[in-house]
Amino acid sequence: MTSIEHFVKERNEALFSLDRKAIEKYFRKCGIAIPENETLFWATVFKCICNIKNAPDELVITAEKWLLMHGMSPRISVIA
Repeated sequence: MTSIEHFVKERNEALFSLDRKAIEKYFRKCGIAIPENETLFWATVFKCICNIKNAPDELVITAEKWLLMHGMSPRISVIA
């Protein structure tokens, strides 16, 4: 398994689990700041899921619904 394949596998396992503790552990390992705000935490997770090409359709639908219910887009915007 290449390092990229390992990264993708580890990322997907953490995010797709929707287990906050597993996701926080993964974020810490990668040096990603963990939002203290609950809504911001889940928005981060769900936006990531929506932008993973091979994410399970059912999980993407769940993520999109959550984001839209909270007035957010499933897309990740880059501000230049």
